[in-house]
Amino acid sequence: MEENKRKNHSNFTQYQEFIVSHPNYAGLPFNRKENNEIVWVAPKITDIGKLRDIWWQNQAKRLGIEIKAGFYVKVAVAIHPTKKHTCQICGRSLSILYVYPNVKTLKKINQTFQTNFQPFENDIFEIIDALPNELDKWKAIFKLTKNTQIIDYQSLKNYLQTSQVDVSSKSFFSPGVMSNAPDRFDGFHSDGNCCRSKSDKGRHKSNLQRYGQDRRVYENWADGDWKQADRLMSMFRKFGLSADHIGPISLGFCHRPKFHPLTREENSAKNNRMSFADVQTLRADEKNGEQVVSWHSKYIWDNLKNKVQNDADALKLSKLMRLNLHWVLSIFALIDEKGFRDFLVQFLNLDYSNYDYKFPDFQPDGTFSEIIKIEKKGKNQENNKERYLRIAFESLEEYKNKGNRRVAEWKDATTNQLLTELFELLEKTQKGKAKEKLNEILQNLAQELTQDWEKDLDLTE
Repeated sequence: MEENKRKNHSNFTQYQEFIVSHPNYAGLPFNRKENNEIVWVAPKITDIGKLRDIWWQNQAKRLGIEIKAGFYVKVAVAIHPTKKHTCQICGRSLSILYVYPNVKTLKKINQTFQTNFQPFENDIFEIIDALPNELDKWKAIFKLTKNTQIIDYQSLKNYLQTSQVDVSSKSFFSPGVMSNAPDRFDGFHSDGNCCRSKSDKGRHKSNLQRYGQDRRVYENWADGDWKQADRLMSMFRKFGLSADHIGPISLGFCHRPKFHPLTREENSAKNNRMSFADVQTLRADEKNGEQVVSWHSKYIWDNLKNKVQNDADALKLSKLMRLNLHWVLSIFALIDEKGFRDFLVQFLNLDYSNYDYKFPDFQPDGTFSEIIKIEKKGKNQENNKERYLRIAFESLEEYKNKGNRRVAEWKDATTNQLLTELFELLEKTQKGKAKEKLNEILQNLAQELTQDWEKDLDLTE
């Protein structure tokens, strides 16, 4: 669910009012809606977002924090008055510090002590206090040598505080909420990590468990060699980095093996918004013969890509391309609903499952010596095809069953007439002509959105 369409939990509303009135945030600008609700989010390139960014940089200077990558989160943690953030979705209060055992650590604790602690329900110090006095087991969990000066539970907790929590170490722990400064007023995502897997599809448990296979490529019906791209993404993760799509899949771009290495916090903060630098990179790659955008979104991209001259333009393009993809998936859902699923399967590139890739001498900046392509044929490859086929059509089911399909949004009656003609061609099994008609529909929708380029769009959503 998009954040701007969520209903705030009452605890989150109270948290917002507390934060905006706290002296630690004096001078940080914000607006209110007509119903008095606080406008919590202001993208960095909007007018109010620019003012907020200046405020955050001034806070960094006041605190002696160097202004470089990652400085926002340091400021956000330093100035937070309670170090407790309230989740917009469930209303729970969680620490902003790295005090919650990450997935691997929690699994090891539960296996070692035969317990059933759940993620983000207890911090590590609460868990230590609740368990028997068995220091050797704790030393094994945290890979402490016998010579480490841990003689009791208090020295264990002191060690974890100074060596892990105070330095925001990701080795064993996670925070209760991820950073998102300067866009959000308090510098943190509105949903806590307690609900992050529900609110962010890309972080859904089933997705994270198979993060070497990025399900978003099929949820968004993206072009590109997804197997090669997935394998390259997993290489970045080995270095603790997040692979950032230069052109976001959620805007209609390809899932291709080219990424910017970012920290998890930086990638989370960027979300699916493009910068002017991103657009320049995409245009250059395209000029060099690379396919950067999926076939269904190429029309809106071609219409507007050369109009982008700055970050504000890039944000406007991001918004229009996101709406374009929404319309694309709505049309695909209609086609599926009419019973023509076999027509859609051709757009899924399932055969990439038949290959695997290696990247010798991979470096954290994304460079490697060569790409080794390995052909694979077997049950696992067929299972992958079936899984991705299922995911793709499940994403369309959401448009049909959850009321997300806002077909009435397109204003041009021509689109509806073209859809009627498309279904007639599909009824006659004229798939070649149907593909041409579908392209005509997408071109028509792209033209409608192109007319919105000169309009003042709401960039705060």
